[in-house]
Amino acid sequence: MAVGKKIADFGLWESHLEPGALFVKGRAPNYPFRHRKRLHWLQVLSDEYSGKTVLCRAGKVEDATGPEIVTPLPFDVSQNFNIRTRVNEYGGKCYCIINDCLVFNNYLDGCLYAQNLSQDALSGADVRMIDGHRYYTKAKGHDLPEKFAAWSDQPIPGFADLSASPDGKWIVAVMEIPNDEGGNECRIVKIRWRANASGKPGLQPIETLVSGADFYARPVISADGSRLAWMEWSHPHMPWDQTRLMCADLDLEASLSIRNKASIIDREGWAVCQIGFLENGELIFVSDNPECDFWNFYSCSAEGECRQISHERGEFGEVHWQFGQSRWQETADGVIAAILTERDGDRIIELNTKTSEIRPVTQHIAALNQISLDEDGLLSCMAYYENQVPSIVQVRHSGLDEVSIGGEDGFEIDHAPVSEFVEFATSREEVAYGLFLAPLNPGFTGPDSQRPPLIVMIHGGPTGRSSRVYEGIRHYYCSLGFAVLDVNHRGSTGFGRTYRQSLMGNWGIDDCEDIAAGIGYLIRKQRIDPELVFIRGGSAGGYAVQRALTRHNELFCAGASYYGIGNLITLSEITHRFESRYTDRLIGEAYDRDRARNPDSRYRQRSPIFEMDKLNCPLILFQGSDDKVVPPALSHEVVELLERKGIRHAYHEYAGEGHGFRNKATKLDAMDREIEFFTDIIREKRGMA
Repeated sequence: MAVGKKIADFGLWESHLEPGALFVKGRAPNYPFRHRKRLHWLQVLSDEYSGKTVLCRAGKVEDATGPEIVTPLPFDVSQNFNIRTRVNEYGGKCYCIINDCLVFNNYLDGCLYAQNLSQDALSGADVRMIDGHRYYTKAKGHDLPEKFAAWSDQPIPGFADLSASPDGKWIVAVMEIPNDEGGNECRIVKIRWRANASGKPGLQPIETLVSGADFYARPVISADGSRLAWMEWSHPHMPWDQTRLMCADLDLEASLSIRNKASIIDREGWAVCQIGFLENGELIFVSDNPECDFWNFYSCSAEGECRQISHERGEFGEVHWQFGQSRWQETADGVIAAILTERDGDRIIELNTKTSEIRPVTQHIAALNQISLDEDGLLSCMAYYENQVPSIVQVRHSGLDEVSIGGEDGFEIDHAPVSEFVEFATSREEVAYGLFLAPLNPGFTGPDSQRPPLIVMIHGGPTGRSSRVYEGIRHYYCSLGFAVLDVNHRGSTGFGRTYRQSLMGNWGIDDCEDIAAGIGYLIRKQRIDPELVFIRGGSAGGYAVQRALTRHNELFCAGASYYGIGNLITLSEITHRFESRYTDRLIGEAYDRDRARNPDSRYRQRSPIFEMDKLNCPLILFQGSDDKVVPPALSHEVVELLERKGIRHAYHEYAGEGHGFRNKATKLDAMDREIEFFTDIIREKRGMA
């Protein structure tokens, strides 16, 4: 027994943590970059400003000033800016710097705005709309559908992946807009950068540069302005299944026209990401494919000859859920600094693209992303840790240097549990992975005769990945006396293409088998109480919760599903465009409205809602009212059935929340309700109710 600690039942300890300080990742800085030697980043503001995303920058060292918010705060509707995008619903990076101006997509209307970043301009906080596409029709010269005028009173998805041309005269971007059929479509567009006599930008027309594919990402221009490259894909593929790498000659003088468009990579089973040009004009990219299995670097000469230039059993790329996932920068002639993801975390390496030689720059930390390079050759990126808040770091030859920009002010992570990487056997004589965290509280310990309850956590995607990055909810559960198993089931990212793609056709089967196998592994190791196993997850993880509770009901005593999927048929009929064919590949059957309702259809067989008679434990559900990915109708169906069958449950829907809760108040309320739901069951099981 630990000296000075109270003895109390596992799972019912009094936490030493302040709940309000737990969700630090959502308030972390994002997309760091240096402009005119000053550090800038995007920041999600507090709930007071409805969680809006704004541009911030470090104060001047010589003036000893602190960070300042650059984006005008929303004191009136004319200054109501939110640097965020709806493109593909998951959004991502939606700004660029051109001629000392920040050009960004405004989430509230889907239009582009420009703000001068010079010191003088900030005093007036002058922000000008440069694209008024919501207020124009094709008749006025804009290359948009005729029906577009009907959207003039509604925001649209807007823009993402903005990039400025080397001569500072053009912006290229991915744009998502309504089409004449009542849906949305994507294209790569160009916008001329012009300023009026006073130097302020005005409204400019949008013109299509590339169209025809279902989706586009990462349009990049070579340093000399002579070439444009991008990635594109079409249904039924997702961008990590199969994409095309495209390239074209670019004429900056002739109104940014393209010619000689050609596919560089267009092969079965090849996916590309992290496209970019070196200073010498060589195109490099990252691909995982049947030949290399892990995301590795390739180069392509101007003549179209491609070669693999790294051979690591780790990941230089990641699945494309959001725009702006920058993982490399060129630091010298043919030498790049890149983020490499391995089992022990992320590290930065230097790769010589000519010789394929690799030199480690940093040790492993939990995660790194969004690497950028300034005009002086200084690298910055986001760093995420297991026992401290996320921060912006500078990357030097000797490793990482912290920058004094963090998440929530004044929050220090004390007594954070250490995650243990576990590997366990699963079905088909394969293996699955996870992170195990033991209970930890400086003031409490459990009885010697008792083992802790287990919380099984399932990530979303289902191509997501549980990493060593600090998660407040894991920490909080451990502080209450729970053990945690964060599962990386088959289909998870970070373990190679074969592991990730093995879920194709097996969604709802292999992931559930891996969850059960992980629980069985911990039971055999006598590390948990087998009578007190709980499960929680969101989105695809919420689907896994409902599926596991019905397929392996003997293992669980309760579950929590956040914006989860109970009915795959309903999902296929009402989900958003980006994922509208994703389920087809995951379960291995093309969706057909009539066939899907037949008993022999995988859509019906894999939908938990049709097996709720097997559910024999309580379930709590959480949902956002504005969720476009997994709309509220899916949760409503499940709740209605639970009520009809008399199954113990609770349901909480939060107004204004989308797919993934953003407001801290929402997160805290949901966490409190979930924990109360689970701990009530522990008391009942132990005869304490």
